[in-house]
Formats: sequence, structure tokens, C-alpha cells
Amino acid sequence: MRTFADLLSEYTTRTGVSDAELARAIGVQRQTIFRWKEGLVGRPRAAEDVLRCAAKLRLTAEERDRLLLAAGFPPEAPPPAVADRRSASIEVFTPSPVPTGPDAETAPLSHQEAEPVEPAVISLPTVRPARRHLPLPALIIAAVAILGVAAWLVWRGRDDRFPVAAPGETLVVVGQFANYTGGVQGYNVADRLHTALKRELDAARLTSARAATWPEVIPDEAAARAVSGRSGAALVIWGEYDSGRVVSRFTLAAAQPADGERRYEKLLASPDELSTVVNADLLEDVRYLSLLTLAQLYVGKTDYSRARAALVQALTRPPADHGALVALYFLLGYVQQSSEPADLDAAIEAYTAALALQPALISAYSNRAAAYLRRGAPADLAAAAADLTQVIAALPSDAAPYVNRGAAYLRLKRPGDLERAVADLDRAVALAPALVEAYYNRGLARIRGNDAAGWQADLKQALALDPDHAGAHAALCWGYALDRQPAAALPYCDRAAALAPSGPGRDSRGIAYAELGRFAEATSEIEAYLRGDLSPAERAERAGWLTALAAGRDPFDQATLDRLRGE
Repeated sequence: MRTFADLLSEYTTRTGVSDAELARAIGVQRQTIFRWKEGLVGRPRAAEDVLRCAAKLRLTAEERDRLLLAAGFPPEAPPPAVADRRSASIEVFTPSPVPTGPDAETAPLSHQEAEPVEPAVISLPTVRPARRHLPLPALIIAAVAILGVAAWLVWRGRDDRFPVAAPGETLVVVGQFANYTGGVQGYNVADRLHTALKRELDAARLTSARAATWPEVIPDEAAARAVSGRSGAALVIWGEYDSGRVVSRFTLAAAQPADGERRYEKLLASPDELSTVVNADLLEDVRYLSLLTLAQLYVGKTDYSRARAALVQALTRPPADHGALVALYFLLGYVQQSSEPADLDAAIEAYTAALALQPALISAYSNRAAAYLRRGAPADLAAAAADLTQVIAALPSDAAPYVNRGAAYLRLKRPGDLERAVADLDRAVALAPALVEAYYNRGLARIRGNDAAGWQADLKQALALDPDHAGAHAALCWGYALDRQPAAALPYCDRAAALAPSGPGRDSRGIAYAELGRFAEATSEIEAYLRGDLSPAERAERAGWLTALAAGRDPFDQATLDRLRGE
């Protein structure tokens, strides 16, 4: 069966409809169409989106239904009988592409947690009967009945069969699966899934997580949200099966309804396959999908240690489904990159594994580039520039990768890299005139290029956009000190030190003090800078400055300042 991405690409190419035109017709962003066509998102969230695509692309009824089936939705018309209907479609919780900070010196931007919505509560309408006079026996019977119902409701509310999350606990509830086989075959799916999930949580040592069964069938999404609200479950698993398919759905307490349905579905070639699918495939697939989902929940809480444990356990038996395995590696890379301290080696390894499976996964290139930049070895900088070139080719209107690649070129310092950096940063400013980091990095490039008017304009524009940008204050301090304007430098030096006491502005302020003849203060600043993480060459050079200052000499002659400008 061809994928949704393949079919959509074929149909858009045939009709000549652009991504932007199709996006407008459906009511989504152009990048959404791009992600569908590249396979970065497995399927649209709703069948209506597929139907709008079909209408815009003027598909035949057969082509429309083929596109619906590829996206995991039922066709509009019943398909003709075929010898083998076997197919599997797995909707995984694919992580959204993680934005990376344009400043190459910083870690990726933090994960944005979606605001949770209150779970839906099912309420019964109040019916006001017409006024009637009942005889006394009827009143007694009615009162007894009302009391009985009330007592039953109280008892049911306290029934231990209905699990409730303890404080601080991550509860996974598995509902009874609806059986539509007509009673021919029946399976205790909930208990089997509960046993499998408990085993996985124990193996991952997720002591704060618990799996439990719900004693009733959960018929739809609204009921699943009601179960989540009543139990406090972070994840509710529910589903159904018949002689032709098995479906398992996942409802997150914190997910917005617009996030779309998440599910595992397998179509059967014959009813004889049902036993194998329920007893083997379903258990295995729900196992890793649940662990992946829990990992994402933990990421949303910035609980990266538990997220890592869930992902590592999921990868002990890697899923056969291609998309699910890509999602596991991608999220593991993000967790390793976002942890404190970050494990950049492991993050790069995980992103590389994801890209080996899905070479067009642009978000993996972007995040791996950020990890390379942060690790910062010479080979890493070249690798980051190569990754960002891939991102720019796919997203030429996105300013952030231009900023990051410009920062990589600045640090590489090969012949022509300064010009490449400025060109990238010019493009970033043109695409996003309010992007602070574009001006900041271009200001650094212009300091190196000895363009005084340029770097002053860029860095002051960065401060106009973000008055507390410590890097821009430090860069102005550096630029003015290199231009032998210590009086102009010091206010920016002081502000940079106040905003980031351990930041890069301390040696800049030391240069400014030395140029003013304030050698004791210069010594103090450079000694403070030496307490940071410096290369042996930097440390040796600054030790030489201290020796000169102790002798009452300004070590910053023009040759030294010119060389520092190239750093």
C-alpha cells in the first residue's frame, strides 16, 4: 500500500497545485503540506483535511478513497473485494520539530508545554416533570428508589474497580475493548495490556508510573476524557476489535481536542488473524507507543530522566514500524540534548539514527546542528553547517537556520567563512527583521570585519529589541574596547557583567580598564575571566596580560587588538 506522502506528492505534481495554494484551500499552514509530502507527519489529523485535499486536487472517487485509506481513514465508498486486505497503520506521537536558538553558543530553545485542558465531564440533564399528586404509597416507593439510586451512586463512586491516581503518580488506564465480532471470539484485552505495561514500567524503573484497568468499555473520545478526569490518568488506552480490524486509541489528559486522534490500527486479511493480532501484535505495539507517550508527557514536565528511562526501555525491543522507530530516536535525541547536563554525544547519535531511517527529517538536522554547535569541536562546526544547509534547502524562508549557519561559519574561520556568515545573517535579517539573534550575530561578524558603523548599528538594534540581551551588551563592550574607545565600552561592559556575571564580557572590561590605565581593576577582571572554561592557549595568553599589568604596562597594543578582533 502506497503511503499518504507518496500519493499526495503524485497528485499535486499532476495537477500543478502549489503547496501554498493547497494549504489555503484546506486551512492549514504551507509547512504542514510540506511535512505531509515529505512524510515528516504520518497523516493528517482529520479525514476532512483529506477530503478537502481531494476536492482541491480534483481527484476521482477511487483516488479520493485511496488517499483516505493511505491516511488511515475509512473510504467514502466501500472498497471492492480483494484477495488480501492486510495492512497496518500506526499513528505515533511524532515530536514536533524542535526550534533551535539562533545563537550558536546556547542550547536549543526549551520545549513549549501545551496548556492542559480540563477533562470533559459527562453530566446528565435535569428533567423537570409535570406537577402531579402521587398517592402516599407511590411517594414512599419513589423515595426508597431515589435513596437506593443515591446509595448506588455513592457506592459506585467509591468502587475500587475504578482506579484513581495517587498524588504525584502517572497513571495509565486501560479500558475494556469493545468486541464487535458478534460474540464469536472474545479476548480480555485490557488485562493483557495491563500486564504487559506493568512489566515495561517495572523494567524501566518508573516507580512513579502505574498501569491499571478500567472495568468498563470506553466507547468514544468524550468518554475517554471523562475517565481521565475521574481517575486522574495521564493516559487512557481504549479501543475495539471485530473480525476485520483491531483499533487501539490513546487519549492524553493534557492534549487539546484539536491535537487529533492518536491510534494504532491493523486491518486483517481474514478473521483467523484476529487471535494473533490481539495476543501478539497489539501487545507489542501498544507497549512501545505507551512508553513513547509517557516519555512525551515527562518531556512536557521537563522530567528528562524519566523520559529517558521510558525511551530506552521502548528501544530494548525496537518497533518494526518505521515511523514509530524514527519518533523514538528523535525524542531520545531531544531528551539527551535538553537534559542538564546535556549528553551531546548521545543526542547526536540518536538524531543520526533517526536520519538514517528518514533522511528527510528536517527537524533532526536542525537539532543535530544545534548539538554540534554546542559541542563545538572543529569537525562539529563543519558538520553543523552541512546539517543547516539541508534545513535551509527545505525551509528557505525560515530565518533561524540562516542565523545558526552564520554562527557556525563565524566559528569555523576558514577562508571565505566571514563573507558566508555575513551573507547568511543578511538573509536572516531580511526574512525576520525583529529577530534579535540575527542582529547580534551579524554584529559579531562585523566586529571581526572591522566595520565599526555596521557592528554598532546591529548591536544597538539588538538592544532595541531586547534591552537585557547580555550578549549584545558584551559585544558592544568588546567592539568599543578593540577600537580603543574604553569610555564608550564601560557602560556596556558593566551591564553585561550585571546580566551575566560569568559571561564573556569580563576580559573585554579588563581591556577597557587597561586602556584607561586602571590596571588593578583590569587585573581583577582578567583574573575573574581566567576562572572560566578556557583553552590552554587562551589561558596562557591572559596570564601574560596579568604579568604586564602587574608591571604597570598596558599589554593591549594595536597588534594584539587586531589579532583579538579575529577571534
